[in-house]
Amino acid sequence: MSRPRNRSVPNPERLRDEYLEFVKRDMGLRPSTLRQQRKAVQDYLDFVSESALDLTEVAVDHLDTYLERIAARGFSRSYLAAKQVGLKGFLRFLHVERYLSRDLAQFVSAPRRYRESTVPQHYEWAEVQQLLASITGTDHNALRDRAMLYLLSVYGLRSQELANLQLDDVDWVHEKILIRERKMNDTLVLPLVPLVAAVLHQYVQNGRSVPPDQRALILTNRRNPIPNGLWVSSRLLALAARAGLRGGRGCHALRRAVGTRLVELGSGAGEVAQILGHTSLTSTRVYLRLSISLLRDVADNYGELF
Repeated sequence: MSRPRNRSVPNPERLRDEYLEFVKRDMGLRPSTLRQQRKAVQDYLDFVSESALDLTEVAVDHLDTYLERIAARGFSRSYLAAKQVGLKGFLRFLHVERYLSRDLAQFVSAPRRYRESTVPQHYEWAEVQQLLASITGTDHNALRDRAMLYLLSVYGLRSQELANLQLDDVDWVHEKILIRERKMNDTLVLPLVPLVAAVLHQYVQNGRSVPPDQRALILTNRRNPIPNGLWVSSRLLALAARAGLRGGRGCHALRRAVGTRLVELGSGAGEVAQILGHTSLTSTRVYLRLSISLLRDVADNYGELF
């Protein structure tokens, strides 16, 4: 569909920020999704700049060249889909706002993904135990890494959920831990497992020497609050590599290990969904499949796994 363009195209970076502000305000996207959108739009703008084109000069064949280029990088279908969803939204925004006379979004088609067509990347439970056992020492980093890994491997936290944890979220007296700002902005109160309480207590008492007004629970090497979930994922990948585990598996792979183990221990899909913060049982079904594929012995109780 073509129609007259009645707005001059501003600086590309300004246009990118205008689009991101639009999707943040009108679509309510979370920060992690906004970062994906920003990266997708910036990649496209870089391509346009490298091709010595103006945004208004991009034709379908240019768009095909760009899509072929990102497809050739060898990333997963999910990664490509996220890239192309971001690009499609940006192009449609340009057309609706009359920066472009033609709706190029119609020529962007994300790769088809079939639900449950593959078993997603995950850690086997023996690898989780190997990872936990690899953290030795009593310095700040060791105590911090141990606390971080126990939180991830017991509760299956998302990377950003761990980054958001505050000291006040741990209720030592009533043995509870509060997980705030989950994926759908809800909160969840979980029991503070005794082993996790012991690991956290050791870290807070002996490895977290900061002023009283610093309330972030997990701190970086320089005793600063964790900046974002990417820091958590990067640290996990580094620890996994140091433990001799194959790479490329981050916090979601660890979440899948936790979900699978909960199923193996007899938890129902509804319980697993609540613990991991799923809004739909469809997301939880993957753990049923992983449990069948791994065929590991079921432990008598959760605490004995550590």
